[in-house]
Parts: sequence; C-alpha cells; structure tokens
Amino acid sequence: MQLWNSKTLLLAAAALDAATAHTTFTNFFVDKAPQGDGTCVRMSNIINKATDPIRPPTSQDMACGVNGEKGVARVCPANAGSSFTFNFRDWPDGSQPGSLDKSHMGPCAVYMKKVDNSAADNNAAGPGWFKIFEEDYDNASGQWCTSKIMANDGKLSINLPTDLAGGYYLVRPELLALHQADKTPADPQFYVGCAQLFLQSSGSSVPKDTVSIPGHVNMQHPAMTFDIWNGPKPVSFPQFGPSIYKSGSSKRDIETRASQLKQTIGLKPDGCMIENNNWCGITLPSYSDERGCYASSQNCWDQSKKCYDSAGPVGSKGCKNWESYCTSVLQACKSGNFNGPPAPSSFTPSSPSRLATGGSNTPSSPDDTGDQSGDSTKPKAETPPTTPWSSGGDKSVKDGSIETCGSNGGLKSPDGTSILASTADNVLTTYILPPDLLSSPSPQRLAPYSLHRNPEPVYATAFHPSYTLQDTATALYIASPRSLPIRLISPFSPSIIASYSLVSPTTEEYIAPHSLLFSRNNPNTFFAGSLNLISTFDIHRNGEGPAERMPTVPSKRSKVVGGIGGIKGIVSALDMGLEGILAAGTFSRWVGLFDGYGRGGSLGAFELPQGASSNRGLGGTGISQVLWSADGRYLCVAQRCSKGIGIWDVRGTGKQLAWMRGRDAQTNQRMGVEVMGNELWAGGLDGVVKVWQGLGEKEGTVDPSWEFKAHDDAVPSTTWHYSGSVLATCSGQQHFDASKDTNESHEYEVNHGSPPPLHSSDAQNKTHNTGDSLKIWAV
Repeated sequence: MQLWNSKTLLLAAAALDAATAHTTFTNFFVDKAPQGDGTCVRMSNIINKATDPIRPPTSQDMACGVNGEKGVARVCPANAGSSFTFNFRDWPDGSQPGSLDKSHMGPCAVYMKKVDNSAADNNAAGPGWFKIFEEDYDNASGQWCTSKIMANDGKLSINLPTDLAGGYYLVRPELLALHQADKTPADPQFYVGCAQLFLQSSGSSVPKDTVSIPGHVNMQHPAMTFDIWNGPKPVSFPQFGPSIYKSGSSKRDIETRASQLKQTIGLKPDGCMIENNNWCGITLPSYSDERGCYASSQNCWDQSKKCYDSAGPVGSKGCKNWESYCTSVLQACKSGNFNGPPAPSSFTPSSPSRLATGGSNTPSSPDDTGDQSGDSTKPKAETPPTTPWSSGGDKSVKDGSIETCGSNGGLKSPDGTSILASTADNVLTTYILPPDLLSSPSPQRLAPYSLHRNPEPVYATAFHPSYTLQDTATALYIASPRSLPIRLISPFSPSIIASYSLVSPTTEEYIAPHSLLFSRNNPNTFFAGSLNLISTFDIHRNGEGPAERMPTVPSKRSKVVGGIGGIKGIVSALDMGLEGILAAGTFSRWVGLFDGYGRGGSLGAFELPQGASSNRGLGGTGISQVLWSADGRYLCVAQRCSKGIGIWDVRGTGKQLAWMRGRDAQTNQRMGVEVMGNELWAGGLDGVVKVWQGLGEKEGTVDPSWEFKAHDDAVPSTTWHYSGSVLATCSGQQHFDASKDTNESHEYEVNHGSPPPLHSSDAQNKTHNTGDSLKIWAV
C-alpha cells in the first residue's frame, strides 16, 4: 500500500494541525512504580485541547501548560537519584494507543524548580528553573529524542539529581516538535507539563544558572527555525536554553531543615479507597439503621459528583468504579440491609502494572521498531493488496474472513478489540479480534463472540466511547431497531441492558433514530437523530425518554426574531468534531452545525446543491454520513446514489472545497467513509476500496490517489484500527432496482420519518449475495 510511505506524505500530514498528532504529559513512574493517571500532574482544564502545543511560547502557559498555575491536591514522593519516567499520550485518557505523530521530530529537555509547596497555585511561571536533561538528534541511531519516545510507547526516562536539597519541586518535561519550523512564519511546537514532587534527599545543593520560564527560549534562535527535513547529515543541532545542571555545580549549600526531611503536603488522604486523577473516594460513615444507610448513600453520591467534576483529560475510570460502589450501597438500603457500608473491594481496580525494563530513552534497534531500514521517520512502503493479502507479508492475516458482515456495514470499538456487524437479517454480531492477530502464520477464521437478534431492521448503532473488554461496565453499544425503543446492549449479556423511548407526540408510536452518536465530552450522553429532531439521552435513565429535544427546524417565531434557519428532514447522520461542533445531515440533503458539544445553539445550516456540474460533480439523494477531518476543519459528506464524497471547509471559507470523485455508491444502501490521518478511504459497489490522499489540500474535483480490489461485492464499510496497522473491510449488499424507489422512498421518509416498508414485490426483486464477508488486512 502507498500509505505513509514517503517524506512527502509526512510533510503533508505535518501541514495538518491535527489534534490526533499532538500529545500531552499524563502520568509518570518513580523507580518504575506507576503513580496513577493524572496523579500529581498539572494538566489543561480544556479537555478537547489538552494535547495542543503551547501558543504563544512567550505566554505563562510555557511553564507548566494551560492551567499550569493551578496546583493539584496530590504531591508524589521520590528519592534523590530515582529513575523518573514521563508518559506522553496522544489520547490523554489512554482510550487509544499512541504518543505523538511520526512527523513531530525534535529535541527533549527536563527542567526542575524548587518551591515552598508543590500543590500551591501561582508558583510555576517565573524564575528558578534549571535543566537536568536534554537530548536532540542522535546521529548514531538516526533518531530525534521525540522519535525515541514514540518508539518507547510514549515514555521518556531520566534520573533525578543525587545531591539536590530535599523538599518540594516542580518537574517539567519539554518536547519541541520542529516539523513546521521551516515554514514562514516558523511554527516550533512546544509540549510541556509539570509533575508535583517531594524529593527525599540528604543533599543540600541548590543549582546555579536558573532561568525564568517563559523567557528561557529566544524565539529568534536558529533552533526555532531548524529544518529537520532538508538539513545535512550528520545533524548538528544548535543548542538552546541553559546548560544542564551537574552534581556539585551548586549555587550554594543550604542547611537541611527538618521540614525538608518529611513530606506534609499533598499526601494520599486517610481512608482513600478508590482513586481517580487527584481525587480520592473516602470511606463512608458506618451505619446500623435505615436513616444512617441512606445518609451514607448520599455521602457516596456527593463524592461521586466531585470525582466526575475533577476528572479532567485523563478520564473517569475511577469515578465509574466509585459510582458502581455507590449503586451497591443504595441497593442495599432499598433491600433493607441497614448494616454497613459494604466493603469496596469488588469495585477496587487492580493495581496498575510496574514499568517494564524498557522505559528509558535509549535508541531502539530496528528489530524493536519493526523498521528494517534504520530510519525510523520513514515507514515501510506497502503494496496494494489485489488479493486478501498480497505476497511478501511475513506477518499477516491472509484472509481473515469473518462468517458474515452484511448490508449494513461494520463498526469498530474504541479500544480496537471488537467489530460489530449489522446484517440484513436483523442480527447484531460482535467479533473479538484475537491477541495474535498479526503474528499468526496462517489465515484465521473468526467465529462470532455474541449474537443479538432484533425483531425489526436496525437503523443505527454506536459504541460507548469508553468501550473496553477489560471493563464490563463500559463494554456497551446502543442500537435503534425500527418501531422499538433504543437498546443498550453488551456483548457479555444475552439480554438488553437498558432501553430508551423516543415516542411520536401525535401517533404515540416509537420512533427509531436513523443516527446515533455519543458525546465527546460526556460518555453518559448520546444523541439520536430523527425527523426534524435531535434528541439527547442520558444512558443512566433506563426506560425514560429524551433528556432534551432539539428541533432542527426552527419555529416561525425564532425566524422572526432573527434565528438561524434549520435543517429539514430525517437526521440521518451525526458526527462531532474536536472542538465540540456537532454536524448533522439529513436524507433531504441539509447539513446543520451546532456548538457547545451539541447542547448549544445553531451555528448555521446549508442545503447541498442539486444536480451535477463538471467542477463539483454534486449529486445524490440524501446524506448517509457526515465525518469530520482529523483536525476538525473539514467536513466530509457522503450521499446515497452518488459517485463521490463532498468536502466542505467549515472553519475556513465555509464553502465546498472539493469533490472526491470515483466512488461507486449509486445505491440507497449506506456506504460509509473513513478518515485516516489526512486520507479518505471508501469502498464502492464494485468491491473496490479507493483512497484520496491530502484531505483538505486540494480543491475542485479530486481523483483517487490509489485503489485496490477488496471484495467481489459491494464494500459498505472500511474501518481502521487506531494503530494504523490493521484495516477491516466489509462486503455485502441488498440488490434493488434503485431507479424505482429513489424519489418515492424520499417522499415517504419526509412524511413518515422512516423508510417505506418492504413490499412483496420488492422482496421478489431483492437478491442476497452469498459472498458477504468481513476481511481483516495487515497493512
């Protein structure tokens, strides 16, 4: 395959300011012992921008990042000379792997600052910082410091100085990505954060040559415009910032005070049972009667609210465990068990694993990285697989054919372990990918892990955003069968976990949403799109209707007073961008944008142009999918009965930018598209998967960059594993005479809120393809 196979592609990816290519410092290890996600770490309080670089580098955020002047409750201890390992993540909550995009190459440094109280506010920016570690380009291994971090699963290890005076410190890692430093104007990107540390030391040294941050970097220094792409070899990188502190180079010796020998601030609270970030769930008051039981239960829920309120970018795994514990306490009260509280042991997660023996910032061998070329910045070139697996692959699933996929496509889980197939016989099938997927020497045939049969066709499905097989409380997905309530389903349970009703106020019949989407900023909230309506549901409210209803067609009064026009028709597609903008598309070819993570007002709406033109190639009978680009700037719009995919520059011009032509989707069946980095992937009725590279970089009509034959029948779904090394393609379709039902079905949908029922004559015209399958490709 031609995926990520040249410097040109790396440069193109670098041009996109994509959050998926960014990173943040989330947690650390002391002498290989994990301190916990977010524990003792100052992090951004803007969750959707937590991985952004510091802009401008002259701001106070340069010290400890956005919100870095706000101390957190916990301070972690370490001994002088201890190993200290920083962990960087592309996804702060660890829901997906990855640390930093390969294009983000550059140097690293670590600074420390002695403070009176690590947990205090307003002590980060300013003087007192000294450098204890730096590394740039290693000519021996051909790697930048950041490249070594990527190869080491996001980890950077150093040793703390041995002679520093004991006491409270801030420890600050600094990554500098130079992939856009050669541009005009130059854009060197700094990624920083701070750990709150108590250093247990018998030393008495205080470093000299301290600097002020911001201010330690001269933005006119040659390092800030260093060209990593075209420079000579060997690389000679110009050093910037202060020199490294060395033991014995103290400014002065100080008397070791008793207060420096014992930590008194930021300790783990007594009675702490369950942790999340810097929050602790404290032991509940004991009780022996009904009043005391419910009072203790309320105490538990009050603590739960504080946990979620303080969760931050690293997520709320501990809060969910505490919430389950609170539920058990409440259930005990309701059942008349007034002696407690119960032990939380069954809700306490196992201790996180210690750091493996790797963990250092030493160069990785080619065998470790899988790159036999010795140049870690250039992934191996691939060959388009014209068969289920092309020759030359030594580790692959050659025809990982799964028994059936069907006409409604496939969907991957957020943790990358599961694939959900929705078939034409109303069955939702979950497949679990085996751990040895890429190491098996021969083809594997996967059997279904679970089957959920529905009495009616399923219009839409969505995985819970925190889905993980390791936690049955989050291994969930929702589905909307026709004429029935929305269902919450687990692959571990044969029965429905919960249901949510969307009822027509006029007919009192159930409305089945045609689109489902979980919110980016609240995993307990999901959106459901139906006729002229987007409904918001709380996943915890079993049996209830929407928490909120947002009509997509404004009332006459709102138009009179200046309201923005809405979108008409069935909301058939939903997607949410990085900045919390909800995009909604309808079968009547309207697109609407809503801010505030879908809970705010309308940002605008537009109708797709009718007909076709030589420049744009517009066409289609209704929107089947809207999908944001990785950087949240461009909106991809796919339609039924179309020959391509439209690209809109939403954050720039607000107009259509390009038409990706060549995809055969002339059917009323949903034909999905997938964004992978700066590429757009889509299958067609001809069984061919097509790829358009440089999403957002080209205007007008854009032909596919390359393609390959994946199946002998239609490919309604292509989906990438987040690792970028595994691709799933789904094959199968229902065959109808598309010319018969295009206009009639559209009119029926507008008037009734659902597609027309299948008549006997239609059933006779329909044929089933026996080649339905889902294939797994090693890329």
